Amino acid sequence: MQEYDIVAIRGGPAGLTVGLYGGRYGLKTLVLEKELVGGAMAISPLIENYPGLEPIKGMDLTERMKRQCQFYGAELRELTKVTTIDPDEKILTLSTGEKIKAKVIIFTTGSRARKLNVPGEEQYTGKGVSWCATCDGHFFRNKKVIIVGGGNSAAIEALHLAGIVGELYMVHRRDKLRAEEAYMKKIEEANINFYWNSIVKEIIGDGHKVTAVKLQNVKTDEITEVPVNGIFISIGYDPNSELAVESGIETDENSYIKVDLKMQTNIPGIYAAGDITGGQKQLTVSCGQATTATMNAFLYLHGGKWYL
Repeated sequence: MQEYDIVAIRGGPAGLTVGLYGGRYGLKTLVLEKELVGGAMAISPLIENYPGLEPIKGMDLTERMKRQCQFYGAELRELTKVTTIDPDEKILTLSTGEKIKAKVIIFTTGSRARKLNVPGEEQYTGKGVSWCATCDGHFFRNKKVIIVGGGNSAAIEALHLAGIVGELYMVHRRDKLRAEEAYMKKIEEANINFYWNSIVKEIIGDGHKVTAVKLQNVKTDEITEVPVNGIFISIGYDPNSELAVESGIETDENSYIKVDLKMQTNIPGIYAAGDITGGQKQLTVSCGQATTATMNAFLYLHGGKWYL
């Protein structure tokens, strides 16, 4: 059975930061990713708020982080899922059937896009319903599309789609967006229409593809059916904490992992960092928390001392 000093579960920006710092500290570090590394960062069309960098495509920043990790000796494994964890022995069972042992485990499992949970959403997923403009926007070139949401993520998705689709509408339950001012100015300049104070009640299709969306005004209760070819959903995220819960790790009322100032969970030697801990869903926050977690993991492994 292979043994590692640190194992990070999932390879988004937090996991890759664990790989970077773990490697630089000379710790045998493994980053496990059940899909491809990068997470939501990898599919972001443009990242404009990473300190010290000009605007950069998410995939390009992912590749930089990946190379940096590997340069300092961290091992990255993609398409490898952790299925179970023995929290006492810190033994992880992988989807390959392999078992590995860790001295420290860091949950960097992130979050997943939240669903609307309305009729038609499941039926037409992949048939006009999407959560990723970067992935699927090109399928809707010159077509009519709605994007649901009002925060930074929705604004970024809308700006990406504005240059592709023929007609774009944003649907938001309030009377103004919650996005940063920098995005708001660009939204105003783009050819985007709005349905304010509105929510999606139903996604309608012909059995093969989306044909319309039924909206409800939250103030008047008026129902409007809007013919569209696609709907992009950007209403926030839910934590990927199922494995943590199964492993006995405490979570809060919203299922985010509870950590102390050292990013340690209720189980000694198990930490968490990034979106999975709640708070602000920002790339810089994820990297900062992962830095804190890895530094404290080093101290945990060396009796609280920086120098041996």
